[in-house]
Amino acid sequence: MKALTKTISIALLAVLMCACHKEDPFVARGVNYIASEKVPIKKDNRKIASLSTQATEIICDLGCMDRLVCRTQFCDYPPQVANIPIVGGVNNPNIEMLVALQPDLVVATSMLSKKLFYNIEVAGLPIIAFKECNNIQGMYATISVIGRLLQQEQKADSLINHCKQRLANVISRTDSLQKARNIGKPKVYYVVGFGSSGDFTAGGDTYINDVLSLAGGENIAKDVKGWNYSVEELFKNQPEYIFVRPDSKQQFCNTAPYKDLEAVKQGKVFGIEGLDAQTPRCFDAIETIANIIYQE
Repeated sequence: MKALTKTISIALLAVLMCACHKEDPFVARGVNYIASEKVPIKKDNRKIASLSTQATEIICDLGCMDRLVCRTQFCDYPPQVANIPIVGGVNNPNIEMLVALQPDLVVATSMLSKKLFYNIEVAGLPIIAFKECNNIQGMYATISVIGRLLQQEQKADSLINHCKQRLANVISRTDSLQKARNIGKPKVYYVVGFGSSGDFTAGGDTYINDVLSLAGGENIAKDVKGWNYSVEELFKNQPEYIFVRPDSKQQFCNTAPYKDLEAVKQGKVFGIEGLDAQTPRCFDAIETIANIIYQE
C-alpha cells in the first residue's frame, strides 16, 4: 500500500511539473522573444542588465528602475537612469562587465548578434532578447512579458489598459472629427533621413507607420516596405503635415529641394519626440500628432 501511495505521489508530482513547464513563458522561443536555454530564466529577477532602450524604459514604467544594474549608452530615458552604469551599446556590450555585475537576467534586443547571445549564455547569465515590434500590439506583448519577468503582472496589465484607453480616446476623437468635417485622414510624412545620403522614412511594415495611422494620419509611404524612399515620391505625394526629430527640423526646412514642399511653405513641419519609442511614451506622440493634424 505504501509503495502504491508513493508511486501515485511521484506520478502526481510529474504531472504538476509538466503542467508548470507548459505554463512557463520563458521557453527558447516566444512570439516576441528568444530566451536562453542553457541558463534557464528564474521566476524572480531582482538584478536586471538592460541592453535594450525599450526594456529600460518599460522596466522604469513598471516602477522597477531600482533593479537595473546597468544599461547601454543609448538608454537615456527616463532621465533618472543617468546614474546607472553603462556596459556598452545594444549590440556590443562588455561581457566582462556584465559578468562582474552578476545580474539575474540580461534583457536585450534582436539587434544583439547570435554570437554575443551565445557568449552571454556561456558566461552563465540568463538572457532574453526581444524582437523588433512593428505595431502597437507587439509593444503590449513586450510589456506583458517584462511584467512577468519582474513578477509585476498587475502593474503590466494596468499599464497596458491605460495605454489602450488613451488610444481609444484618440481614435474616438479623430473619427468624430473626420465625420463632422466630412474629410479623410490627412496625409503625413515622417522624416527618418534626408539629404545627400538619401531619403528615408517609415514604410507600411514599421512601428512608426502604425503610430501615424493610429494618430489619425495617412502615411504617404504606407505602400513602401522598410525605410527607403525617394524625393520624387515625396514631391509627388505632397504630405499635408511633416514630422521630424526636433533637432533636424530647421535644417530640413532650409535644405533644397525640401524647402519647396507645400507643407514646408505652409509651416506645417513639426519637431516631435517619442514617435519611434516602442514604449508607452509613444502615446504622447500619438496624442500630439492627432492634435496637430486635426487642429483642435
